[in-house]
Amino acid sequence: MQKRIILFLFMMALLNSNIFANDTVSVTLEITGININQGNIHVHIYSNDRDYRNDVPFLVIILESTATRIIHTFEIKEGEYLFALFQDTNNNGKLDTNFLGFPREPVGLSNYISGIPRGFNHHKIPINRNSNRVSINMGRV
Repeated sequence: MQKRIILFLFMMALLNSNIFANDTVSVTLEITGININQGNIHVHIYSNDRDYRNDVPFLVIILESTATRIIHTFEIKEGEYLFALFQDTNNNGKLDTNFLGFPREPVGLSNYISGIPRGFNHHKIPINRNSNRVSINMGRV
């Protein structure tokens, strides 16, 4: 009887470890082009198109702008994400824009080269064990 209980507990532990083993991944976020000590960097991470359009981030990270290059590591579930950043130079907690909607503060976006941003499906990037490094340069759109 005691052997069955031990075997049962062993099997449950093994099952649990396999279910959650690939749940999260360590992500390294590298941000360059930062204006030193000119407001915090707000990192908004979106997990789907609807939340991106409605500005409902899956995760928000706020980093101090203490260098022109910051490397930050965090844990997140595997999936496809869009990373949107801005440097809050006037410390009002939001991205300031002009009357046309263009940012007045430095911004960064995953999978962005130039032009007007095209939405979640164009700027999302896969995050998994093989693709877990994100590099974003702050600038102006």
